[in-house]
Amino acid sequence: MTTKQINTKEGLSKEFKYLLAGTPVNIDIVTPAGKKGRFRTIFIGYLPEQFILIQFPDANKLGGYSQYITQGSQVTVRGLVEGHEASVIAFISTIKQTLSQPSRIMVLNFPDNMVIHNLRSTKRVLTDLTANIALGDNQWQVKITDVSLSGCHIEVSEGGKDELTEGEQIEIVIEATEQENLTIKARVCNVKLFENGVEFGCQFLGEQDNTIEKIVHTALLSEK
Repeated sequence: MTTKQINTKEGLSKEFKYLLAGTPVNIDIVTPAGKKGRFRTIFIGYLPEQFILIQFPDANKLGGYSQYITQGSQVTVRGLVEGHEASVIAFISTIKQTLSQPSRIMVLNFPDNMVIHNLRSTKRVLTDLTANIALGDNQWQVKITDVSLSGCHIEVSEGGKDELTEGEQIEIVIEATEQENLTIKARVCNVKLFENGVEFGCQFLGEQDNTIEKIVHTALLSEK
């Protein structure tokens, strides 16, 4: 099963025990104009069926989005799950209250449902990861539009028509976290040209299982 959706609060309480206190999570905040900001922060804990505690993201990174972290605002939360067959937990909630002591904390309403993604059974994750690819001395900034355990799909908005041909081996570098970039080697396949650039599939080369799993984790955390 690629995903498992849980709808009852009793079930949610059982699943939340796998999202450990101190776990890094991503939160999405959408402005009234529809602009979305994604920020890294920390899951603090929860009281079953009542509320969830999330640390405020770094104020310097929040910028103007801080004004939208108010009572009643909707927040999407995604985090890695430990010690369970699933790997990523995702849910939507609303802000119940904000606290300034002992630190800046968001109190979220306990969600009505959640989705748990199983890494090993995930066939394809739609995403919009930015990355850089290199072929010899040539480099391009690209967007990864989907990813799986076997490969990914890449869009190059400018250039690459002559160089990025089927069978070429490229290096993909993804800015996955604040601490590290993820680098993986892949083979170009299924090339399609468009007005100013090119799009193509990539097959990940062997002996890179650990990096591939980290990339799929990253894609799940930033899923569309």
